[in-house]
This record gives sequence, C-alpha cells and structure tokens, in this order.
Amino acid sequence: MNMADTPGFAEALDRHFRGAVLERDFIADTASLLSEEGFSSTNTIACVALCRDEVTRPLFSDVERVWGPAFSFAGLAGMVTAGRTGLAAAIHHAPIEDGRRRFVIYAMAHIAIDTAGAIGRVERPGIPGPSSACGALVAFRDELQAGTLEVKFDRYDTEQALLKHRLLPLIQYGCVPDLVDLTKLTVTAIDEDLREILRSLSEEWRVTDQAMPADAAIFSGIQIHGPDGANFVWPLSPRIETGGDLRDHDFSTEIPRIR
Repeated sequence: MNMADTPGFAEALDRHFRGAVLERDFIADTASLLSEEGFSSTNTIACVALCRDEVTRPLFSDVERVWGPAFSFAGLAGMVTAGRTGLAAAIHHAPIEDGRRRFVIYAMAHIAIDTAGAIGRVERPGIPGPSSACGALVAFRDELQAGTLEVKFDRYDTEQALLKHRLLPLIQYGCVPDLVDLTKLTVTAIDEDLREILRSLSEEWRVTDQAMPADAAIFSGIQIHGPDGANFVWPLSPRIETGGDLRDHDFSTEIPRIR
C-alpha cells in the first residue's frame, strides 16, 4: 500500500504505534537477526501466539514461510491459553543440533485501523461494511463500558472468560481503556505470561533434571491490520538468550528494536 494514499491511516499508525513496520519485513528482519546467533529454519521451531481471527493468518503464514511448520498457540486476543503443557510440547518438538534445541516465539495481540484512521475497524471479504478487530477485546470493552461485565467462569466460553480474568486486574477500577490502550495491556500480559511459563518450566526441569541446552527468543508485539490487506507489526523490545540451558531464562540480553 502507498501510505500517501491513506493519510488518515498513516497518521493514526504513527500516533498510536510509532515504529511499526510491515509485517513481512518484521519477520524477515527478526530471522536475519537470529541467523547471526545460530538460528535457522533447519534447527529451530517457531511458535506463534496469535488471535484465532482469520485476519491474523498472514503473520502465521509469513512465519512459516521463513521458519517452516510452526507450533500454534492460537487463542482469543492472542492470549497464551495453551499454557505450560502447550509450550513444553513445542520446546520438545524443537530440533536437536549439536546437543542444543532452539525455538523462537512470535506473540501478538492485534488491532485494526481503517483508511480514515478509525481504530478497531477492518474490512473482511464478503461482509458489507467494517467489522471489529480484535473482536474479543471489543466485546470485553463493551461489557466494561456498559457495566455488565460477567466474570464467572463459563465452560462454554472458556477463552473469553480467561481473557477477562487475566486483563481485569490490569485495569484501574472504574476506568474503561480505549481499544489502543487495552490492546497494549493485552500484549504486555501475553509477554509476561510467556516469560512466566518459561521460568516455571525451567524450574521444573531443573528440579527433575530434564533440562536440555537451549537457545530461545521471544518477539512480542501488536499486529495491525491496515487498508487493502496490509499488515504491520508494532514490536515490544525483543529479548534473546543464547547459550542457556532452560535453567535460568531471564531473557535479559536486549537486542535492538526492529525498525
């Protein structure tokens, strides 16, 4: 897309998500960065945590184009509802090369911006008029706005119930964040959950002596759906650890923000 042809979108993208890059460039750049650390499509498994919404699928496809078949952590709003069991399975599916495993995780909340710069609006083929993204977050916000939030666990709406329970403590009582702020809260929660799950697994494997030397990277951010099917990524500061053994994964070594 030509940003000059969509000034409303371009202005909103820069105002709310300064530093966002084209999705395909983001995946290519992160892969190039990791190749310098010994990660490749033949020795690494990619794990992808995205919303189940079909409009997120291009990012999953871009990941698989670069890294090969990926392990899916799909959950409403991108929340990592697969938990410890899912991440442990993905890690154990990682190839072993020279006695090491390597895995990279792409974890994204998502939001849409239309041509005029309206937040949360996306065009879907075959559907007249715009629809919402992220629909799960919009539904949660609508409940907050109306004062009708239902917080009891619903076995027939498991992921939405878990989303509410995870995000509600992050919101100041009586406040209703706008969709941009709610999406940023969501990706912060996703990133924190991933790191806590990894820490927990590391501790468990340390105690049971099941740890294997491993290199890992997490790239968290927000996938942004723009006009004409163009997707962007607004990344959090990515973290990488190499030379580790899943015994002390603090992901403390900063690598440059992808531009």
